[in-house]
Amino acid sequence: MTIESLIIGITLIIIQLYALKIVTNTPIGEQKWLSLSGGVAISYVFVYILPTMHEEQDKLGGNLALDSELYFLGLIGLLVYYTVYKFAKTKRAKKMTPETVYLVQIGFFAFYAFMISYIVFSSDVKTVEALFYGLAIGLHFIGISYHLGIKNQAIHYRLGRWVLASATLIGSIAGSFGPSSGLFVDSIIAFSSGAMIFNVISKELPEEKYAHLPTFLLSSIIYAITLVTLKAIFNW
Repeated sequence: MTIESLIIGITLIIIQLYALKIVTNTPIGEQKWLSLSGGVAISYVFVYILPTMHEEQDKLGGNLALDSELYFLGLIGLLVYYTVYKFAKTKRAKKMTPETVYLVQIGFFAFYAFMISYIVFSSDVKTVEALFYGLAIGLHFIGISYHLGIKNQAIHYRLGRWVLASATLIGSIAGSFGPSSGLFVDSIIAFSSGAMIFNVISKELPEEKYAHLPTFLLSSIIYAITLVTLKAIFNW
């Protein structure tokens, strides 16, 4: 475990606990916060997550049957979280209490937080790379926690945020002692990448009422250019 990954883990736990207050109670305002989160997250997906999946798939090579196993797992991750998203809008969900629907969603997103935290700690990212990795994940968690909690604030403050923070902590501990490479880790990366792609596109690309277009465009372009430049310099 590096000091950088430890700082990231603590920061992510704090974000899970206070994301709603961060967005609603700071001078930046909801529009700019969510546009910043969405801009950085969408850039992170295209310049870091997708290339990482490609590299990991290349390492597997033709050892397995399909030569595209990680992409398939990424698709499964996307479909699972699309199903979770659509569940809240089904007739069956409408017969349930809002709290029950929220708890179903929070369970899946706790697993998502676990996976992301595991990856952070198992990879032991260092220095500048850790900074940019942590920035993207932190803003992503702010967006996710905000959208989960804004319509269910009472139960989110009472229970949901603690579930997310606990999942983040458990993922951090598991990542510190679990394997850092191999098919298991590659599978977590692939599945969570598919989930992240869906969550970013469906939740974090700002809707009209949340959108501050200059913030969204500037954050996505600046983050993407900076990350591409640093990847070239440091050979990430």
